Amino acid sequence: MPCPHVTSCPMFALFTVKDSLRVWQIHYCNGRYEDCARLKLARACEAVPRELLPNGKTLDLDGVKR
Repeated sequence: MPCPHVTSCPMFALFTVKDSLRVWQIHYCNGRYEDCARLKLARACEAVPRELLPNGKTLDLDGVKR
């Protein structure tokens, strides 16, 4: 069973290389989604930073179009 946010996760738009996104989807969205840092924050009703990765690390978005 995939993550309940698999179709609406705003993190997906950050990846232009779809193979990179696919790695996150395999390991978290369609796998251990209960371990996803983004999902944990959402379930705690806390703001989820756009650049937060499922493993709890953050992307450096300096210079990235928003």
